[in-house]
Amino acid sequence: MATRHTLKLSPTAAALALLFAAPVGAQTATQSLDAVTVTGKAAPVLDTERAEVGGFGQSLAKTPQSITVLGADLLAATASSSLSQAIKLDASLADSYNTTGYIEGLSVRGFLLDPGTNFLRNGLPISNIAPIAMENKERVEVLKGVAGLQSGISAPGGLVNFVTKTPQRDAFTTVSLGADGNGGSKVHMDANTAWGAVGVRVNLAAEDLHSVFDRADGKREFASVALATQVAPTTRVSADVEYHHKKQPSVPGLGLLDANGDGVADTLPAPVYSRLNLNNQSWSQPFESTGTNAQFAIDHTISTDWQARLGLGMQRTTTHDRLAFPDGCSTGPNYVYPGLCGNGDVDIYDYRSENEERSTWAWDATLQGKFSALGVQHRVSLGLSGRNAKTELNPTQAYNWVGTTNIDTPVALPGDGTALDLNTNSRERAVDASASLVSNLTASVQSFVGLRSSHLNRSSERSDGSRAIAFEQTVTTPWAGLAWSTVTSTMLYVSWGQGAELEAVPNRPTKYVNAGQVLPALKSEQTEVGVKWQAHDRLLVSAALFNIDKPYGDDQPTASGIPLRVAGGKTARHRGVELAAVGQVTSQLSLQASLTVLDAKYTAAVDPNLVGQWVTNVPKAKASLFADYKIASLPGLSLNGLLTSESGKTVTADGSVTLPSAWQLDAGVRYQNRLIGKLTQWSLNVENLTDRSYWREAPTQYWGSTYLFPSTPRTVRARVTVEF
Repeated sequence: MATRHTLKLSPTAAALALLFAAPVGAQTATQSLDAVTVTGKAAPVLDTERAEVGGFGQSLAKTPQSITVLGADLLAATASSSLSQAIKLDASLADSYNTTGYIEGLSVRGFLLDPGTNFLRNGLPISNIAPIAMENKERVEVLKGVAGLQSGISAPGGLVNFVTKTPQRDAFTTVSLGADGNGGSKVHMDANTAWGAVGVRVNLAAEDLHSVFDRADGKREFASVALATQVAPTTRVSADVEYHHKKQPSVPGLGLLDANGDGVADTLPAPVYSRLNLNNQSWSQPFESTGTNAQFAIDHTISTDWQARLGLGMQRTTTHDRLAFPDGCSTGPNYVYPGLCGNGDVDIYDYRSENEERSTWAWDATLQGKFSALGVQHRVSLGLSGRNAKTELNPTQAYNWVGTTNIDTPVALPGDGTALDLNTNSRERAVDASASLVSNLTASVQSFVGLRSSHLNRSSERSDGSRAIAFEQTVTTPWAGLAWSTVTSTMLYVSWGQGAELEAVPNRPTKYVNAGQVLPALKSEQTEVGVKWQAHDRLLVSAALFNIDKPYGDDQPTASGIPLRVAGGKTARHRGVELAAVGQVTSQLSLQASLTVLDAKYTAAVDPNLVGQWVTNVPKAKASLFADYKIASLPGLSLNGLLTSESGKTVTADGSVTLPSAWQLDAGVRYQNRLIGKLTQWSLNVENLTDRSYWREAPTQYWGSTYLFPSTPRTVRARVTVEF
């Protein structure tokens, strides 16, 4: 375990800390502002009643969907400052190619989410191809399963909605100082005030990132402002903007070893490389991202029964993606790809893609209301939305072989950043129309129906104008559910829905017979049966059974030796059961517990040997148990722990290599008191308390390569938060 515990603030962080001192000293905890938003109750950890991501406006206990909500209080209690850390709190969520210094991926129910279509910010589409800052996030909502009704075109695992913090009724300012055992430090301010009738919420943060990996330290700066006001008794206007800059070397994954020299990597290395960074050459440059998000919304109450909303959003990111990338091995008896030679040798490529510009514009108009017809009460939602996404890259990028290193005895290699490979630019436009209807058929039975029609235009071309493709498609995705409340506290439900994904064959004539061809839209289908029990007003227990069938494009051999990519050539079926208990068991004990048992196999494939094989990087069983206990004999003191456990994961498509089962224990302690009259909270968290070493994930990405990522060594994090 690293022994550095000194709080060392960067010049930026120190400047921010000085900046905070003036406004903080001028405010008092008793200041009161005009109400500009509806405030939630001052709740302990794990007290969430509803989520926006489902789209039906129901409480979680009355929604016929599986939804997880990770609130800011829960994230703070577990010291979760990234998406990768947060998703440990639910057994149905998993990371995918999540590593230090890079973009975070996410899979739900065993399906990898699409970074361009499965992520929302306050209900508006965003791209996840950028680091996510958590300082201004009130909660992370995850809808599990197909989301065709909510998002149209998207991968079937689920839908993630980041909900940002908004202005509140009472003025406050909190300042947090944090440090970790690796020498990292962070300062964060969250301030709420008012300018006349306009509520203002400001979040500022600066962080020095110190990693357990060799030469992987970095830094980040973050700022956000949220505004809200009532321009009329029935009209509310809100806006927010955020800026996030992060610069840190990314740490590439390892691979399987070719132990017998036959050219096939099929052996797991020992999990002892938890600090190894192969991106540690003298010429290695950091991954760098600068992102801006801005959103604007108008909420208008037409009458007691009808409301309208218009939302607009813009996202722009600039990324410099650079690293010394390990890819295959050329020093053994036979060339190995993907993977490493048996002695730990691996080829290194100098990869540099500068000035990647991505932008997303989105808008959404909804009309919601209720009415009676045929003696039945109905709630209807009508929506029209649009999205425009663009990717513009430098004309060329670098990907040059520079030599071979070794995972046990790294070798210094010369760099070669000559940019010779053409890039591909792309554009996407989508217009969606949606409608949903919730009907109270009886006092205990509700029906849910919905439909979304998505019209999509996509185009792409190489930076020299070659290999241009364009296509246009319209896809309709229905959804239906039925809920029965046997008693007030219990609801049984069944639902069925579809999702859709579009695919074009990569425009590489040397790799595909039908390069650039647009394939027919592929529809995923889900059936779910569940029960929800509101044990008491702050404890929700739920169970769900689900079946998802997802078709994929697959490669069919041809006489020429170049494969033909066909739509629906492969199908995966993910069947599973999810159990969860979330909330307060007693006034002292809060709980977030979940268990997922999953059967994820291919039911059809061009290659018959793949049929019946387990889907890679998906555990058969996974459990997550977080508990927070308040010590009655010492008010203000609480202890918490997070235990995660999962069965082994298949690494190779044929199932010949698997990761062993693994578990991890995190622990924390918090103490809240008054220091010099100021409400102060002290917290100490330890990730991987027992310092276990294991391979935590083995995603298959990037031209079929398989990567191995180690567990995080024992890491201590300390934080003090003062509220003024």
